[in-house]
Amino acid sequence: MAVRHRPAVPPLPRLRVKNSVAKQEANPCLVIMSQMLNCWASNGEGNIACKGLETDLKACMAKGIKVAPPPKPTLNYHAARLLPKIHKQEKK
Repeated sequence: MAVRHRPAVPPLPRLRVKNSVAKQEANPCLVIMSQMLNCWASNGEGNIACKGLETDLKACMAKGIKVAPPPKPTLNYHAARLLPKIHKQEKK
């Protein structure tokens, strides 16, 4: 029975993990803008039926709501700490 050897993994300069799901709060203006664009698509741009949504969007944008950025994940910090233990370098 032959022994299979795994190919050596080249050393990485840094070990990072990408966050697959961005955990951000939804901007309330985006919901109103989506509704207004749907209204425009259905009724035509500048239609009287969409005037209420247009004024709501202008008021929302005038408020200048700032969405706080999500906290930085600590996973990459710990991965960077473990990298030297994964790829042990020879002492010169």
